[in-house]
Amino acid sequence: MEIFTRFKKDYFNYLASIILPALISGISIPVFKRLLGAEGYGHFALWLNAILLITSFITGWLVQSIIRFFPASNDKKDFYQKSLRLLILVLPLAIIPGMIVAWNVSGNIIYVILGVVALISSSFQFAILPVAQSFFLSRKIITSELIRTTIYFGGGILLLVFTGINYLTALLLAVVTSYISSFIYLYSICRKRAVSFPQEKAIESNTPRLVRRFYSYGIPLSLWFVFSYLLSYVDKLYSIKFLGATYQGNYQAIFDFLGKSITLLITPVISALFPLLTAAYESGNRKDIKKFMTKIFLYEFAGFVVAGIAYWIFGADLLFYILDTPKTFTYKMIGFIIICGTFVWQLAILVHKRFELNLKTRFLLFAVITAFLGQLIFYYLLRQSGNELAAPLGFLLASLIYFFMVSLPELGIILKLRTDEIHLNTEEDLGHGLK
Repeated sequence: MEIFTRFKKDYFNYLASIILPALISGISIPVFKRLLGAEGYGHFALWLNAILLITSFITGWLVQSIIRFFPASNDKKDFYQKSLRLLILVLPLAIIPGMIVAWNVSGNIIYVILGVVALISSSFQFAILPVAQSFFLSRKIITSELIRTTIYFGGGILLLVFTGINYLTALLLAVVTSYISSFIYLYSICRKRAVSFPQEKAIESNTPRLVRRFYSYGIPLSLWFVFSYLLSYVDKLYSIKFLGATYQGNYQAIFDFLGKSITLLITPVISALFPLLTAAYESGNRKDIKKFMTKIFLYEFAGFVVAGIAYWIFGADLLFYILDTPKTFTYKMIGFIIICGTFVWQLAILVHKRFELNLKTRFLLFAVITAFLGQLIFYYLLRQSGNELAAPLGFLLASLIYFFMVSLPELGIILKLRTDEIHLNTEEDLGHGLK
């Protein structure tokens, strides 16, 4: 199947796998909030977000490594099973300190146990997802996400309404059950799919070698995720410290609404993109990759232009109405700058995929740290200015720095080719002149 055709199919499947669970989760928030009250829901949200944050950090390197090295593995079943064993080896690094913190915070052994089991189950679910992506099982991922969110929502309501157990115990049980069920479903599907692939043992699959490859490739990416998160977090800290809580609340709402809306549409691009790129890269289809990436880049840039025009014509007024934000030109500019920053960042993520293909993840870490430091310096210089555009401009600046750094090698190649072409044409003209 041609790369772009496969991409379109997987993109809409991944979009559905995000939107449908998001709708269920969106419904669950007001329902659980009404059942628990603001304080109870806030307490549960702290536990859940902490679990997911630790899960993302502990599995981020593994997820990216599985996607990158899976196509070149000779024994697919052996490869992903050993990948899951690597997860078992690193989980204690998160479980032990997590248990200590959870015990000191809650003093409740049941919460600690359920929190640990939730961390383990979510980690295995996060780790099996890239295997399913690499097998191009995008429709099965939709089903697994529906299983997870439905059991979480439905199970949580049943436990809260029809049992007398503590609300935090009930919801953590629902979380655990949902992740375990989703993992079992995807694992069974992947296991069946692996049978159809050749089962040839290879030296690349021995565990010590696999650990070294995953460590060298994946650890910089785990740190990359931390700094990429900070890019869209430090602007909020700057806002509340130097511009006040009211401004920060309005800015946070605008950023979340616009940023998450754009990311919701573009995240499936990355989910569908990387497994296809790695498979094409390992099979030697470099020309197809270049054409494909150029086409996706142009589509994303066209989306940016359309979003920008729509925002200025009617989007800003609709946004301010929904969020109950003051209809001022400053806030309108803030929204537009956020759109620019988000699209630049997403385009940079698209461009930097070639560094992942070439195993140059340390450069990506260096680039994102540089962008973060540039953002910090910008905020330091404008800390006493009182300029309300400073917060989004800092995020835009960081995105531009990162985009420039990951694009520079490609621009250098293009400029070199252009220079060589001009030089060659000049020599030909001189040759004709001599004749």
